[in-house]
Amino acid sequence: MTTSDNKRQGRPKSEEKRQQILSAASCLFLSEGFANTSMDKVAKASGVSKQTVYSHFDNKDTLFQAAISAKCQSYQLDTSQLMEAGLKEMPFSTCMMHIGDLFIRLLQDPDTVAVFRILIAESGTNQHMAELFYDAGPHASLRYIADIIYTYGGGTISQPQCQQLANDFISLLKGDFHIMMLCGIQPILSDEEIQQHVLNAVEKIVVWFELYKNQ
Repeated sequence: MTTSDNKRQGRPKSEEKRQQILSAASCLFLSEGFANTSMDKVAKASGVSKQTVYSHFDNKDTLFQAAISAKCQSYQLDTSQLMEAGLKEMPFSTCMMHIGDLFIRLLQDPDTVAVFRILIAESGTNQHMAELFYDAGPHASLRYIADIIYTYGGGTISQPQCQQLANDFISLLKGDFHIMMLCGIQPILSDEEIQQHVLNAVEKIVVWFELYKNQ
């Protein structure tokens, strides 16, 4: 295969540029925070023109949300990826175990922890950043999990009930562990601890799921 063939079969140049910009922006958001990151800095850090940055992202808001979404998607926390993974063929409890494992690993990711800490530091003076983060991160994850639960419910559980179950599941997964980890009181969970932690949450959510199905 020739070099030109390799290039043709690789990712489109525009997609490569987008990922290049997104990677540079993510590093800047983590190192300098949302307020101190500008599109000029992103262009310089990514080695492209400011015009190129704007050709992929309308503004800093969309760029920030894209960075948050990309981190969630890297842990397969969106409906399309979960369905492509064949989870709908698994028993409900197995699916929830898989989702719970991914969710805890996302929470423990060093970049995720850093974003939460930046959010805490800046939210008092920058509510807009907090809203952007919530929409692209926690709220999106909540929707994705609710969609999965709705699929397993087969129409027997209403969408509001699925949203409530998803919210309860996330709350069970976070528990005290999440805030303690953010405060540096508790280290990240080991693989064995993650499994047990997720199992405790799944056992409860399966009971509630069956109750809703049989109402």
